[in-house]
Amino acid sequence: MLKRDTEELVLEYCQTRDFELRDAITIQLSGLVESIARKFIGSGEPIEDLIQEGYLGLLNALDLFKPEKGVKFTTYATHLIVGQIKHYLRDKGKIIKEPAWLQELNSKINRVTNELSARYGRPPTTQEIAEFLGMTTKAVEDVLMTREVFKVSSLDAIYEDEEEEWSGYDLEKLNCEPCQTFNLPIEERVVVETAMQQLKQIEQQVLHLFFEEGYNQTEIAHMLSISCNYVSHILRNATQKLRRIVSEAEWLDEQRFRARALARGDFEARILDPQTGLFSADYLEVRLREEVQRAARYDQSVGFAVFEFAAEKSALDALGEFAIGELLLQASAVVRETVRKADIVGRYGHTTLGLLLPYAGEHAPSIAERVAAALTEWLQTAFSPSMHERFHIHFGWAFYPRDCDDQEQMTRLAEQRLLEHRARTRLMHDAA
Repeated sequence: MLKRDTEELVLEYCQTRDFELRDAITIQLSGLVESIARKFIGSGEPIEDLIQEGYLGLLNALDLFKPEKGVKFTTYATHLIVGQIKHYLRDKGKIIKEPAWLQELNSKINRVTNELSARYGRPPTTQEIAEFLGMTTKAVEDVLMTREVFKVSSLDAIYEDEEEEWSGYDLEKLNCEPCQTFNLPIEERVVVETAMQQLKQIEQQVLHLFFEEGYNQTEIAHMLSISCNYVSHILRNATQKLRRIVSEAEWLDEQRFRARALARGDFEARILDPQTGLFSADYLEVRLREEVQRAARYDQSVGFAVFEFAAEKSALDALGEFAIGELLLQASAVVRETVRKADIVGRYGHTTLGLLLPYAGEHAPSIAERVAAALTEWLQTAFSPSMHERFHIHFGWAFYPRDCDDQEQMTRLAEQRLLEHRARTRLMHDAA
């Protein structure tokens, strides 16, 4: 089936309100959502949370869009996606909790502001917002002034320049978030080197000489007997191509999973753990299977690691389900800071996290040790002695193809090594 134009799909959805069409549009615009979300990585919030908020903005745009206004849907949706993420970040940045009535009023003002911005092609005036809401101008001004009290900083000032970039979004020319592809840890260089193989020979040569050998453009031109202008052209185009290859590989895999989940009607239920909002064990299983299949096709490796927060049952019972979920949620942030952006962390079990390591299987042991050390240090610094002394970090790992033949063997071996690590830790503790 040929891919239909997004604008056509949106027009048909506005007429029929068909949920299957909505899902198809969501999948088709997943690149837009994730491209925008990645622009806000500097906020410090998990990328999964930012992407999730972006999808909420997209769904809101589908419900509010009016084709008769003559505005392109992707332009309209961009404003609402950006607005939704900003609204989420504003809430996360508050020191004092807003009253419920003020939150609701601010939410209405934000939605109206985004809609009027899309309609007029500029930020609306306070009077225009007031007229749309049926409020007095003074009342809107009071709300806008009041909410400044609850904000740590202005996100609008930080990101306003980037909105111009998205306003002319082209589905065929996705602007991927730049990847810092050089001066990387050894395991991350594997990803880049794999992507480099898809470039032309001359592109590989120029990138290697410039970024790794440290030659300038004039020296490279002399060494390869080409002009300086051609070297500059290759550097610019090859770097962009490399970033796109690295980024799209991750996105395509996520989109395939989303497409299957949407078709089954269990999108969020399958992808996200309901208690923590982390990626679910089901999602990790599907992604791991796909990564093993890809590694088999391209003669690459993939690793998997599990991390357990072990404690006596009485201690776990005393904490309760909510506290355990919060513990795993905070721990996942520590893991993400320790590994690459391309690695995937999720909830693997009741008190365990799973970590998927594409292209870096042979480095799984060292990565697992590094993550376990980071988690141990975090427990010691972030919690009181009475808290962190109740927990021990156990971990296990495995990687394809040296350790195992498929995804199931990999997870079993990782779990077995976790049990072995747990047993060794107990022996050392008893001996002490």
